[in-house]
Amino acid sequence: MGAPGAFTDAAALASRLARWRVCYDGRPLFRAAAGPRWVRLHLAGDEHFCLLLTTVPGATQLVGLHGRLPEALTTALPAERDHPLPAALAGTTLTGLAALPNERVACLRFTRPDGSPLHLLHQLFGSPGNTVLLDGGGRCLWAAHRPPNALLAVAPGRSLYAEAARAPGDASTAGELPDDDEAEAGAALEHLAATLAEELHGRATVALDRRLRAASRLCERRTADLAGAGAGDEHRRRAEALAASLHTIRQGASSCDVTDPRDGARVTIELDPAQGPAANLAALFHRARKADRGREVIAAKLAEAQAETDALRSALDGLAALPSGAGGLQRLAALQEWLAGRSDLARDGGSRAGAARRSGADEEPSRPFRRYLIDGRWEVWVGRSSRENDELTHGAAHSRDLWLHVHGATGSHVVIRTGGRPELVPRGVLEKAAALAALHSKARNASLVPVVWTEKRYVRKPRKSPPGLAVTLQAQTVMVAPGIVAGVEPA
Repeated sequence: MGAPGAFTDAAALASRLARWRVCYDGRPLFRAAAGPRWVRLHLAGDEHFCLLLTTVPGATQLVGLHGRLPEALTTALPAERDHPLPAALAGTTLTGLAALPNERVACLRFTRPDGSPLHLLHQLFGSPGNTVLLDGGGRCLWAAHRPPNALLAVAPGRSLYAEAARAPGDASTAGELPDDDEAEAGAALEHLAATLAEELHGRATVALDRRLRAASRLCERRTADLAGAGAGDEHRRRAEALAASLHTIRQGASSCDVTDPRDGARVTIELDPAQGPAANLAALFHRARKADRGREVIAAKLAEAQAETDALRSALDGLAALPSGAGGLQRLAALQEWLAGRSDLARDGGSRAGAARRSGADEEPSRPFRRYLIDGRWEVWVGRSSRENDELTHGAAHSRDLWLHVHGATGSHVVIRTGGRPELVPRGVLEKAAALAALHSKARNASLVPVVWTEKRYVRKPRKSPPGLAVTLQAQTVMVAPGIVAGVEPA
């Protein structure tokens, strides 16, 4: 997808900057805002004029416009609260606009209150382009991408801006852009929106497809689990055979050979010699009931997985059916509206798991982590890699879930799902989950391992840290032996 020609040509760039210079040179900077791939500069004045600089691949642009951005673009280009550029440009005045000779590089000079200059250079060639801020000596104060192109590594001299100021500008009334500038700006915003819509559609499709493949694999596993969950009938058959001949079993027997009342076949049953015949019979019936309950749980989970698979297939079909021939802004707005109503299915599509972080309480993660069920009730998620640890802790886990990690060694992040009631988690469940955390760590071969635990709301990700890194604001420690103990089953 190519950018509009008027926004990629060096001569057109120089001409556009000349027109803006006539209208806005000498205006104070009212406000600056920036995000990962854009900078927006609002100039003082009743015209509400601003410059939008983007480094979106396929839509690297410099656009001048009046008023607000369309809502769809505002949503697609969120501002970074701690971005360094707005603070660096605060209190400055726009005192120069020029283009590097025969290059698609725009140069904006801002003057601080003390008279020192700053140069904001915007590269419109290459993918994804670049934007850098230099001080008067050419020191790079900020860059969207490092290292910048050599053209962006040197502060423009005064002669560049002086020569641009001597060039004949457009005779438009100050503060009023020619109609063709307004038309170019509209075309540029449509192109930007179309590019962002294509990106958003692609991310949503990939996220849905990944979740569909994971859900399909889960269906296959649970179907196999259900097929193998027939032990309950066998336990009940043996219990009924033992009950029919219970009066013939002697105390302390380790096995017995009895007749199956169903078909008359002889059945050999292993017994616990430490228990009496009645206790062995009760144990067999208990195993049968437990197996039946397990089969019911597996069947319910299979139904859930099948429902999720159907919903994901339907979502993919709906995403593919969205109109693709509409204008860029219209398509972007329609796609955002569609995703907003389906954040539980395609939360990676727009904000890269941001929706999961916001709602968090009962949503499933975008990928199935390793999962366990403790005492038939408490679900435990275990990260399998640094990236999954990051997604689990800082994305999928609810703030009131319990978070565990081995102390002093690398290992998996472990989360006990509490349903928002961590105080209800028994100590025994916590220790069993801690044993899982120790097992899935570099300390798995130790006899006793310290494991820290806390509520997830006390876990933070350090700024600019690699995936999987986390620090706790407060935590407690429990000593456990690594392993999968009784009562812990893969889910």
